Amino acid sequence: MKKRGVSPVIATVLLIALVTAAAAIVFLVVLPMVQNPGAQALITPPSGAIDNGNGTMTFNFQIKATGGDITVSSVAVSPTVASLDYTTPTISAETTQTVQVWGEFTDNTVYTFTFTFTSGDSSFTETVEVTA
Repeated sequence: MKKRGVSPVIATVLLIALVTAAAAIVFLVVLPMVQNPGAQALITPPSGAIDNGNGTMTFNFQIKATGGDITVSSVAVSPTVASLDYTTPTISAETTQTVQVWGEFTDNTVYTFTFTFTSGDSSFTETVEVTA
């Protein structure tokens, strides 16, 4: 009885498929684990609100930029308040700045602040809860 192996053409196609699959796994799984995550924001919430005496309160958030420069592009709060305004600084990498948020907040209410940041061509959000 004569034994036959795999034809050279099929063996070559299988080797090419195996190398392509290995390269795809490295590209999709391993590379994202070792790449720099990009800019991030570390938010330190205020211990409380400052009563402005005119029906509004101010919150002072300490925000540290890591991995690149970031800009505060928007701030949203839940539950919604009648008026809301905030400072929009650009924070240099590895530095901390105060971002002020003021509006018509109610005492003893828990608010969720959603900060949207931009860094280069990308944007990301961070949330933090604070009691007025």
